[in-house]
Amino acid sequence: MGHSRIGTQPRTRRWDKVVEPLAQGANVPVVAAATLRAAELAFAWVQEDAGFRTAAQLMTEIGLAASAKDPVKALADLGIKLSDTTSVAEVAVVVGDVLDKQLAAMRQGSDFGEMAGKALVSAVVERLKDRMPSLLTPTPEDVGIAMKGVGRANGFGEFARSFFGRLTNETLGYFLTKILGSKVGEGQRFATNNQMAEFVGAMKTHCDEASVITEEFAGDWFSKHKYEEGGTISRKSIEGFAWYAMQKMRAELVARAQNP
Repeated sequence: MGHSRIGTQPRTRRWDKVVEPLAQGANVPVVAAATLRAAELAFAWVQEDAGFRTAAQLMTEIGLAASAKDPVKALADLGIKLSDTTSVAEVAVVVGDVLDKQLAAMRQGSDFGEMAGKALVSAVVERLKDRMPSLLTPTPEDVGIAMKGVGRANGFGEFARSFFGRLTNETLGYFLTKILGSKVGEGQRFATNNQMAEFVGAMKTHCDEASVITEEFAGDWFSKHKYEEGGTISRKSIEGFAWYAMQKMRAELVARAQNP
C-alpha cells in the first residue's frame, strides 16, 4: 500500500531517551512512552494519512455491513466478495486487496497507512478465527454469521480495540526496530536474539492491554452515530473518531509508563 516513508531515524534528544532506557533495561511501559514521544512528529500528521483514514473507513463500513439484513451482500458491496468455499485466509487477502485498490485509486500511500491496513486485516482475522466452522469448509454465509456481532456496540468495540492496539504496536515497532538490532550482544540490553524477541512480545502485550481504553469509547461512538446518521456514518465522523481513538491510545501508554 505505497512506499513513501515516515522518515529517517530521528537523531534528537528525544530519540536518545528511547535508546537510554533500552540500554539500561527499562520496562516495556517506559520504553513505549519514550518511543511515542520520539514519534510525536509522525503522529502529528496521522490525521492526514490516506491509508489510516481509509482503513478506519473500511473498519466502520464492515461494522455497518455486519448489522445489515444480508451481511454477505453488504460486505460484497464493499468489495469484500468471497468464493463459495472460503477461509479466514481468503477473507484476509480480500480485505487487504480492497484497501490496496482504494489507495491505488487515490495514488497515496505511506508506511503508516500500510501499518493501518495490516492492523485492520489482523482485526478481521482475530474476529473470525474462533468463529468459523472447523470441521466443514466455511462459506460466505459463515463469514457473515461470524461478523454479525461487529454490527453491535460491544462487538464493534472489540473489533476497534483490536485495530487500534495492533496499529499502535506496529507504529512503536517501526521506530524501535531502528535500534533494537544494535542492542543485542554481550553487555547490551539484550544478550541474545531470543531476549529481544521476548521484549518485542512484551511490547505487543502491553499495547493489547492498553487498547482497552478504546473499546467502550468505540462501541458507544458506533452505536450513537449509526442511530443519529440513519444507519450510515459519514467519513467526517469516522475520521474524527479514529484520530481521537489514537490520541486515547497515546495518552494511555504515557499514563501506564508513569504508573507501571
